[in-house]
Amino acid sequence: MSKEHSPLPHESPSTATDREPELGASNDTQEEPPQMPGAASSVEADAMKNDKKPESKPAPTVFSEHINTDNRAVGDWKSKYDESARCEIRVDAIYVGVVFLLTLLALLFTWRGSTYSFFVGSCTTCAPEKFNQYAFFFLGGILGGTMFGLKYLYQVVARGLWNIDRRLWRIFSPFLSGGAALAIGGLLDSGLLGLSIKSSTTSFYFSMGFISGYFADKALGKMQEIADTVFGSSPSSPKK
Repeated sequence: MSKEHSPLPHESPSTATDREPELGASNDTQEEPPQMPGAASSVEADAMKNDKKPESKPAPTVFSEHINTDNRAVGDWKSKYDESARCEIRVDAIYVGVVFLLTLLALLFTWRGSTYSFFVGSCTTCAPEKFNQYAFFFLGGILGGTMFGLKYLYQVVARGLWNIDRRLWRIFSPFLSGGAALAIGGLLDSGLLGLSIKSSTTSFYFSMGFISGYFADKALGKMQEIADTVFGSSPSSPKK
């Protein structure tokens, strides 16, 4: 057991504890003087710069590119429908595609004036400007409704929600949109919508018809508001 060093009579306790270690004592426990932070040598800084690698970007995935997966796993490519259902889907797709192409041809013939000549003939009291105005309203509405039907068709097929009971909607939806656009054109022309037609270009008539046909539900809702204003809203039936 080591004995504590007792101070000499002429030494104070503080000087006794501050003695230097004796010769032969190990210096391994001596601490090195601390370095100041940020005092790394220039050589070490250059080495760190040379060792720095460029950051690698992660490979793009299906989710990072915002691709609609339709709730399918990667590599799942087979159809969810049997052969009979796929045949019916082809019938719907062909019908909507034919209506789309025929509408484009009708727009071309109307722009050339052939539609007016075919339907009106030698009518002397008919105005070709008014005929073309409402024709572009109607055809623009059909085109808008057909494009909405195309978008709806591929979405429900891809998500597994297609059913044959919707076929009636797919058949008549373009013509319903065309009728709604034609009615909106008449309401615009009469001023009942609170808007006035300041442009007489065919592009304006077609654009208004297309918007009315693509958003046919909102167009019909607007006509419902006009009907409530003109004829009054129907009173609600009393609850029993």
